[in-house]
Amino acid sequence: MEAEVMSGNGVANVKVPATWKEDKYAWIFLGVMVLTLVAGAIMKVNLGILLLILNFAVMRSEEKLAAKDKMDWPSTWWCLIPPVYLWKRLTLLKQSRIHFWLWIGVAVALALLLG
Repeated sequence: MEAEVMSGNGVANVKVPATWKEDKYAWIFLGVMVLTLVAGAIMKVNLGILLLILNFAVMRSEEKLAAKDKMDWPSTWWCLIPPVYLWKRLTLLKQSRIHFWLWIGVAVALALLLG
């Protein structure tokens, strides 16, 4: 069974396989951010470039998986603005926005705690 999803231009041309539930990538994406920021705070080093590279790698892996299922996927370049990527991803898959709100909450909490 497939679900029809509206693409960015409003045309219903994207098919999401009902079995496509790769939430592990969203959790990995969130974990990478937390671990990189905490490690940077412990080492007193800005690991922003490492975070960008790791985000790109996780997003690229997920993009390749989506391509196998012939899904229209958000560009990997959204790694430059991670919350936008998460929002686009969750909208495409018609999933809860929990990963997005967790990302925002964790980013704010870590900024306040480690800032």
